[in-house]
Amino acid sequence: MALGPALVELPLIRPMLATPGTRLPAEPDQWAVEVKWDGVRIAAYLDGAAGLRLLTRNAHSATERFPEAAELLDLLPGTDAVFDCEIIATGPDGRPSFGRLQERMSLRRPAAIRVGARTFPVTVILFDLLWLNGHPLTSTDYRGRRKLLESLPLDGHCIAVPPAWPGSEADAALEWTAQKGLEGVIAKRLDSSYQPGVRSRDWIKFKHTKSLDVIVGGWIPAGTTVRALLLGVRDGADLRYVGRVGAGFSDAERKALAGLLSHLGTDRSPFTAGPALPRSEPLRFVRPDVTAEVDYLDVTDSGVLHHPVWRGLRGAHAD
Repeated sequence: MALGPALVELPLIRPMLATPGTRLPAEPDQWAVEVKWDGVRIAAYLDGAAGLRLLTRNAHSATERFPEAAELLDLLPGTDAVFDCEIIATGPDGRPSFGRLQERMSLRRPAAIRVGARTFPVTVILFDLLWLNGHPLTSTDYRGRRKLLESLPLDGHCIAVPPAWPGSEADAALEWTAQKGLEGVIAKRLDSSYQPGVRSRDWIKFKHTKSLDVIVGGWIPAGTTVRALLLGVRDGADLRYVGRVGAGFSDAERKALAGLLSHLGTDRSPFTAGPALPRSEPLRFVRPDVTAEVDYLDVTDSGVLHHPVWRGLRGAHAD
């Protein structure tokens, strides 16, 4: 893959972010709906003279990690463009697998990356066009950007432009993505510009979540409060570790949980099955007497909950 030493002609554009929502927007004729992919957000800078560069949301280079994206050079020879993208990896069932994507993201050595590209290939989903052949498009409305994106010859082996539904079909899009096991949808206002670095109400995301009753087997402290809880589920006589949750707590809940769990401490881990526990932080184990509920998006191949969010205590310890 040809790499330019610096992107002088193509501007660095921070990604526009979506606002979480619980209700589909009114006035559906003013919106379009796209799939929300369970992947990693990437900006692709295609310089017809210098080559291709991939940057993460935090502007870190990801070019060498995903050589499949080099197909853009063949599909659009001599073109200058900036794309907003999502990179996904699929599992044996054809659904996006964040666990497989994590394996690819962890690879650094060129030989390991080449093997990974054969074993767990990724797809680059191009969902927005921000610059084309010297013309900035961030001020162009979504409708115009989408029309330009769809006009480009981007039907490749590892490159794809995702479908978009009219807002009037938002309910059907939600149902279809749920049936396919996808993360959810994003509604985008047709007359909206691309707002770099802004979390805007012009993009609203809706995630499909599942809930699970879990057992608290330990916690990670943050001073005198809880940073995260270690979670397990019963598997016969075993308590199987399924990951940790650190999102969804109020400050009051973090303090109250620290007080509750400090009285249940034990020297031994109650987890007897599942993936390895985190090693980089201090762990405090507790007797497995506290049950709770979490929401999550999926389960990784290793059995860890993907994006768990705290819902609250269950049983005798709940308010």
